[in-house]
Amino acid sequence: MDIQKRASEILKIQQSAVQKLTITPVILAAIDNIAAMKKSTGRIITTGIGKAGIIATKMSATLSSIGLPSFFVSPAEAGHGDMGRISPDDLIIVFSHSGSTAEVVSMIENVHLLNGKKNVVIAIGGSDKPKIPADLVISYGAVQESCVVSKVPSTSTTLMLLVADVLAITAAESLGLNDEWFKARHPGGAIGQAYTADKK
Repeated sequence: MDIQKRASEILKIQQSAVQKLTITPVILAAIDNIAAMKKSTGRIITTGIGKAGIIATKMSATLSSIGLPSFFVSPAEAGHGDMGRISPDDLIIVFSHSGSTAEVVSMIENVHLLNGKKNVVIAIGGSDKPKIPADLVISYGAVQESCVVSKVPSTSTTLMLLVADVLAITAAESLGLNDEWFKARHPGGAIGQAYTADKK
């Protein structure tokens, strides 16, 4: 195999998919919902399974680091008590490429039963009509996964990550995110050291 050629093809496939993404009214509505959580007693819950779950975990970490309290709940654990972590005031962001992952659908259905359908749910994936009961559906549409094994999540997870960053960062900036806000949550590591160095 010509490795350079194949690597370039993979890059081109994903670049092409990213370039097709647009900011839609649904994305803007999702940003408003996320920003509104700053004044709420609720938190932002992210969820997903498999590779989508990893993207959900990353979004939760990003949200928390920029001042929007968030945590990840695993669909696999939700039915074993972790659903109790979710209050009626919480916003739920669900990642699922197919929109029909059984564990994820079951989790949201049961959360609605538990909390009386009070949770706003945002679904992010490739389907515009997911089985996940959602108030807002952000769909990037059908995509070509970049691996020769077409079931390997690659292009789809790239798009999920990009959508997650657009939502989180735009929401935080609309609330006034700045260096002081970010620095307060990063006293350690290279980021903390960089802020300390800036003072000198």
